[in-house]
Amino acid sequence: MKTIFFALLLSFQLSSEFKNWSGDFEFTHFEFGKFKMKREFTSSENNIVSKFRIRPLLIFEYSQKSNLKIDGKLVSSVSTEVTNNVPGDHPKFFMVSFVQDKIKSDELGFDLDVKDKVYDQLGSDLQMRLNIKNGIYNFDLNVIDNTKGDIVRRSYSYVGDELLNTSFGTFNTKIITAQARDTGKITYLIAPELDYIVIKSFVELKNGNTNTLELVKAPKFLEE
Repeated sequence: MKTIFFALLLSFQLSSEFKNWSGDFEFTHFEFGKFKMKREFTSSENNIVSKFRIRPLLIFEYSQKSNLKIDGKLVSSVSTEVTNNVPGDHPKFFMVSFVQDKIKSDELGFDLDVKDKVYDQLGSDLQMRLNIKNGIYNFDLNVIDNTKGDIVRRSYSYVGDELLNTSFGTFNTKIITAQARDTGKITYLIAPELDYIVIKSFVELKNGNTNTLELVKAPKFLEE
């Protein structure tokens, strides 16, 4: 599957800033069809676990589990584990640890000193949602790509609002786009009414096709 397949698979909740939740999503790949995905977010104080799992077929799995922290208006990645045995040119499993100004992965073969903050994929989406909640609509984030393990710089921009009809209601959403060099544009629709969950996202591929990720049922907030 295409590298950009994996850039979409994300959206999550933050510690005391956000409620714990779980949700059912549907991923639509322009070539391979529709797949179900489960997402979960739990937190205890500032210790956050965010994860998702998708099974394109019973023998394949693409999943991620991230340990995160939040301090004020900043999210920090602590560690992340990615399993990806879907056919393609990418690691089948890797772990990345983030310690102060260093990021390390034995599987990806790097031990880097970094000056700027770097996020794992789930951490970057949490930071995006926290920024929107705090009225920060235009910003850049450095993110470790889930397929090759490269660090990419994404530029996020607020486009406007859209009233989105879903199977479980109609919601006003904030539209945010994210772009990086040599990748397709990702568009996120964030619903403030649903605790700033990304309820729909899609990527415009360079071949002209589009992949989509959408929440298909009302999210279950675990405090309820």
